[in-house]
Amino acid sequence: VLPATEVETAKEFFDFEAKYTPGVATETTPAPIRPETRARVAKIAEQVYIKLNCRGVVRIDFILKEDEGDFYFIEINTIPGQTATSFIPQQVAAMGMKLNDFYTKLVRETIR
Repeated sequence: VLPATEVETAKEFFDFEAKYTPGVATETTPAPIRPETRARVAKIAEQVYIKLNCRGVVRIDFILKEDEGDFYFIEINTIPGQTATSFIPQQVAAMGMKLNDFYTKLVRETIR
């Protein structure tokens, strides 16, 4: 499970404008959340991945209600973006890996 990314936007939704217009949203990887929350999100993301029989890299999105200490699963993207500003490359970098090394490792694990 890759490190979580926190998205904050002044808009009501994280829409096309919020994603691609500089200054409309901020993305922080890894997300500044409590370790116990991070562990719960990672565990549930892993369970969702397994239950939905996913393969390869997917992006699983949650909304965190910090005042409640709860988070809600909202969607899974089975073809997540791979541009330099996409979440997956940011998350791989936050793990201290190069994207090329990450995908090489993924391919090797897949063909075993």
